[in-house]
Amino acid sequence: MIAVVAIAACWGFVLPKLAQLQSVRDRIDRFEQAGINPSAVFYTDHPKMAEIERRIDSVVNSEQSSFWGQ
Repeated sequence: MIAVVAIAACWGFVLPKLAQLQSVRDRIDRFEQAGINPSAVFYTDHPKMAEIERRIDSVVNSEQSSFWGQ
């Protein structure tokens, strides 16, 4: 019962108060402007992730890549 009350207090009081802090508000706004969903479970949920993965793969697999000591 104590754990449930503690979680409810954090969720219903502490977290909303933290969201009102200017530094937290700035970060939330920056994420929204970038199209980042902070509630996404995996980074692959981001719509641009396929493009980013292709770019990383091309760097890793290039002949000049320093990833493999070439």
